[in-house]
Amino acid sequence: MPTEFKIIVGSYAQNILHIAELLAECGVNLTTVSTERLGDDVCVRLLTSDDEACTHCLMKADLEYDARQVIIVEMEDRPGQWAEIAKRFVDAGLEIEASYLLSRDGKRMRFVFAVDDPKKGEQVLREVI
Repeated sequence: MPTEFKIIVGSYAQNILHIAELLAECGVNLTTVSTERLGDDVCVRLLTSDDEACTHCLMKADLEYDARQVIIVEMEDRPGQWAEIAKRFVDAGLEIEASYLLSRDGKRMRFVFAVDDPKKGEQVLREVI
């Protein structure tokens, strides 16, 4: 199961760039990155090519971060697909903490779902897919 890393930094673009450069120096490829302004700070969310190397790199740089396991769901690219998966999670008693588009090619799309119980979320998906 992939890991989403969340890092809160000051709102200067240079801080976001520093994280990206730091991970590149460690040989960690970003598979997705999301940024969101939170008052005077920015929340950076990352999925990477190597969770272990990313963890080591962030720790070595003494950057505070949170990490959580997320679920990547690949589905047909048509209206209602995201809602169908989200409904399955909700009907199973799971809280959706976050979700965002990872990729889309016109035929298939991949979404990231962060739910309060990722193992149960994977079990729900095995029953659907």
